[in-house]
Amino acid sequence: MVQIHPPLPFNIGNSIVLKLREIFEHTADAGISAEGSNLSEAFDEVSLAFTEIITGGQIPASRVNFHVILESNSLDSLLVNYLSHLIFLFDTENFLVSETKLIIETGKENTISGTLNGDFYDESKHGYGVEIKAISYHMLEISEGPPAKIVVVLDL
Repeated sequence: MVQIHPPLPFNIGNSIVLKLREIFEHTADAGISAEGSNLSEAFDEVSLAFTEIITGGQIPASRVNFHVILESNSLDSLLVNYLSHLIFLFDTENFLVSETKLIIETGKENTISGTLNGDFYDESKHGYGVEIKAISYHMLEISEGPPAKIVVVLDL
């Protein structure tokens, strides 16, 4: 407990009551550290970790697929855009990734394209972990490798 200032008195009738204000730590983030022989494999591992966080560790069967094409001027923003797209698919379609077939091209423009295989989320079948709200640039690391490595923090 961190006290910001001394107790503040305020009046209730004829008595004085002390009011305390405090700041407390609240952890609402999860980190993913993933590795692959190339960026595509590292992105695949991040995708699976994303699903495991939402389901509490379960990976669904591959029953449906979605296609993805994204581009960005940096690998950092490409990763954030990609994971934000996974949040969008979960929020709008209840879709969870079970495997990916991604092609990542780096250069002046960085692109990710391919297929996301997975299933529509069913809590009774897939379990429940926590919801992912957003992706953070804080502590974000991408190394093209080999091996390719990704570290990303998710806001839960």
